[in-house]
Amino acid sequence: MSTVNMKRIEATQSASRRPGIIPCFLNTVYAFSRRLIASRGIAVFVAIVLMVTTVSHAQVGPQGGGASFFVGSNQRGEGGSPLSIRGFPNERVEVFFYYNSPEDGIPGPEQNDHLQGFSMVFCYDCRLSCVEESFRIPPEAITSVVSADFVEFQCDNDPADGDGCEMLLAMLVETMPPFRGDTLPPTTQPLMVGSVQFEVDSRVRCGDELPIEFCDGVNVRGRVPLQNIYSAANQSLSAQTVDSQVFINAATLFQRGDCNSDNRVNISDPISVVMATILVEEFDFVPACEDACDGNDDGVLDIGDAVYLLQWLFRGGLIPPAPGPFIFGRDPTEDALDCAMPCE
Repeated sequence: MSTVNMKRIEATQSASRRPGIIPCFLNTVYAFSRRLIASRGIAVFVAIVLMVTTVSHAQVGPQGGGASFFVGSNQRGEGGSPLSIRGFPNERVEVFFYYNSPEDGIPGPEQNDHLQGFSMVFCYDCRLSCVEESFRIPPEAITSVVSADFVEFQCDNDPADGDGCEMLLAMLVETMPPFRGDTLPPTTQPLMVGSVQFEVDSRVRCGDELPIEFCDGVNVRGRVPLQNIYSAANQSLSAQTVDSQVFINAATLFQRGDCNSDNRVNISDPISVVMATILVEEFDFVPACEDACDGNDDGVLDIGDAVYLLQWLFRGGLIPPAPGPFIFGRDPTEDALDCAMPCE
C-alpha cells in the first residue's frame, strides 16, 4: 500500500456565530432544505432561515488536534488505519468511511473529543461509479450502536458538470427530541460509520490506482460548496483527512482462504471449497483463484482445505499460511494451482 499523508483542511465552511449543533451542517441544510420542508413542515424551514442569518468561519480542532476522517477498505493496517481498497475491472468494490477523535483529557463541560455530527466530502476517479443505493451502515459500524437522526448520502458520477465525480456523507446524531446529549465517542482507533459500493470501469488496467480523496468546495448534486468538518462542543471544526485509492489487482495477489473472491474470509469460503471439489458437478463452481481456495497451502485443492478453514474460523486452528486471510499478497510457494483473476 502506498503511504498516504495526513493533511490539514483549511477552514472555509461557514458556521453560526452563536455555537450550536447544527452549524456543522450549514452547507448541507441548503442542499436538503426542500426535503426537510416536505417531511417536517414550515417550522423546519423557519429554523433553517434563522440558522443562516449569521455566519462565521469554522475553527481548527482544539490544540491543533481534533478529529480525523478516513476512507479505505474494511482491512486495517498499522495503527488501525484502513488499507487501500483492491478491486478488479468490471466488478464492484466496497469502500468504508471512518473517523477517530482521540481523548483530549481536557477537564470541563466542553467535550471537544465527542462528535455531535460531521460532513465528509470526497472527489474520486471517474473510472469508478458510485452506487448510491448501496450505501449502508454495517453492523460493525459505531453508527449501528449510536444511531444518527440525520443521515444523508449522495453521489455525483457526472464528470461533465464542472467539478468531476464527488460524494457526500453527512450525519448528525441528534436533531429531534428527546435530546439526551448523544454523541459519537472519542476514539484513537478509527471507527467505521458507513460504506458504499463502487463499480470499476472495465477499461482499467492491472496496477492502476484510482484515487478517492477528501476535497473541499464541491457541491455534489447541490449548489452549495461543502466542506470536511465536524461538530463538537457546539462548534464547527475542520477535520484532518487520510485519502485512499482503489488498487486494480494483478492476478497474483489474493487472500488465503477467500475461495469465493468477495474480499473476506468467512463461512462461505469452506462451502465454496466443497463446491469446487467434491460437489463440482452439481454446482459447476470454478473459483477465480485456486490459490485462494488452497487454505492449507499444500498445493492441492481438496476437502482438506475446507476442514482447515473451518478449524481456523471456529475451533482455534492455525491461521491460513501467507499471504494469510487478512491482506492481499503473493503466493510464497511454487505449485500448479492457477489464479486467473479478472484482471488478466
